Amino acid sequence: MHPSAVPDRDTEMETPVPQSLQEPKAAGLYKSPQEALQKVSSEFEYWTGKLTETSLQMCYALIGANWVVFGSVNGILHSFYAKSSIILVMLALASNVIGAWILSGMLRKRIGYGEGHTEEWTQEFNAASGKDVPWPFTDAIQDTGKWMRAIKATFTLASGLTLIIGAIMK
Repeated sequence: MHPSAVPDRDTEMETPVPQSLQEPKAAGLYKSPQEALQKVSSEFEYWTGKLTETSLQMCYALIGANWVVFGSVNGILHSFYAKSSIILVMLALASNVIGAWILSGMLRKRIGYGEGHTEEWTQEFNAASGKDVPWPFTDAIQDTGKWMRAIKATFTLASGLTLIIGAIMK
């Protein structure tokens, strides 16, 4: 068969693109490291919010449970464990309010700084990009958040434990 008789045969060969110039193919759940980091950040926000919600609900439940187990104000006042449980609940609730007050003040200051110092804000953004630093927050904001999470969980769980001990000892 004559070569001109072969219909639509392309005689030019394509030059393959070198691997280093090809766009990387996403493997896995995320298209980029930035997308994965945003996912971790959103999950952190979700679970810290859940801790606040859950500890608050558990505090209310512990107050009610103390009432049910010990029957009255006198019953609670005559039990060391019931009083301890109620005090720990009150500390957990108070720490939640105090922590929100402190953190909201610190964040308000950061907003004011960011709005009033746009050049510095941009420089700090560039300096922090790609590094494990607390920016756009501060070390104080990060540390306050960490301690507030620990306090909420510890006081609430300790209150539940003392309630259980008090119910067994009753």
